[in-house]
Amino acid sequence: MLQRLDRPFHPLVLGALLFCGCPKQIDFGKDGEPKDAQELLQRVAWAERQVSSIKGDAKLKIDSARGKGSVSLFAAVNDPAQLHLETLDFFGRPTGSFISDGKTFGLYDANQGKYFTGPATAQNVGRFVPIAMSPLELSALLLGRAPRLPDAEASMSFDAKAGLFELTLKRESVTQHLSVQPPSYRVVKSRVEGVKAYDLDFDDIQAVGSLTYPRKVLLEAGGEKLELNYKDISINETLEESMFEQTPPANIPVVPVE
Repeated sequence: MLQRLDRPFHPLVLGALLFCGCPKQIDFGKDGEPKDAQELLQRVAWAERQVSSIKGDAKLKIDSARGKGSVSLFAAVNDPAQLHLETLDFFGRPTGSFISDGKTFGLYDANQGKYFTGPATAQNVGRFVPIAMSPLELSALLLGRAPRLPDAEASMSFDAKAGLFELTLKRESVTQHLSVQPPSYRVVKSRVEGVKAYDLDFDDIQAVGSLTYPRKVLLEAGGEKLELNYKDISINETLEESMFEQTPPANIPVVPVE
């Protein structure tokens, strides 16, 4: 038999019930919620521009038709397209390197005992990583920047449950979907429809003073998967130009490529 409860709820219990029903408070930053997609894009661009160089250690995991495994990596990246990447063995000794000034590249392959050099095309970058892309694009990704469809119509919505802006860029038959996280206004996910492209995820967004950067980058295209996890890195340090000089190791054959 049901009995009527004559005693009122305790104030703490009532407060807890009310709290559970409250919507999650979203921090949109000091300027408040963006008014439209263009303002959102401007905030994303501003957040990405705050990081102009990265130097330090990382772990690179690869799941590719060419092989699967992980390798320690030293990375130095300078905006817009200077790259110095070294793979390291268990003892921290270099086993290979890829260096580019954005126009030319030098690749040392310890397994082949050769040093390759030539124009810095996407295909030649693909000699070092299994997903071919230009040095400009690879540098942008390593700096935590998400490429965006140019000259596209932009629209946005807000997913209150996920706490993310959903930004849609559309140009003709190609559509890009970007998930943007406030208040950092960093892109955390990019998906492209209508053309062959890679899926991109940024994770573990960290704050350093007034700027932010993602410590984890995931890339997937055509069954090829890359996962980069930054470990001990410095942000916006002035990098010496000598780091990007393409000097082959002594007594190693140099192979020019197109």
